[in-house]
Amino acid sequence: MKIIWTFTLLMIPGVVSSMSVTGYSGGGVNITCGYKKRYRDNKKYFCKGQWSQCRDRIKTNKKDKWVQKDRFSLYDDTSSSVFTVTIRDLREEDSGMYQCAVDKTIEIDSYTEVRLRVLTGE
Repeated sequence: MKIIWTFTLLMIPGVVSSMSVTGYSGGGVNITCGYKKRYRDNKKYFCKGQWSQCRDRIKTNKKDKWVQKDRFSLYDDTSSSVFTVTIRDLREEDSGMYQCAVDKTIEIDSYTEVRLRVLTGE
């Protein structure tokens, strides 16, 4: 059984790593996602859900410049091969699974799972 489970994990396309982030309702969080240098020119995006059914929250091909969409901002630092996503005014319903992703044209996109937990101040 263990061999099958290990094989299944290896077959999930694009999953590189995962992280957990906790923030407070009304506050904000910064999420930093790395990528390989060869994908410096690719679009970066942050989406909610599992990798196969992820819904974009923000997506951009702009480099070394902050881009904002609603409460989400994304900065692609090409010199460090990382992009940072900021979520402001956190809400309880923001809790859940997200993906930091690199949009690849020929290959399956690269994903890093992000589990966000939003705590209320009560």
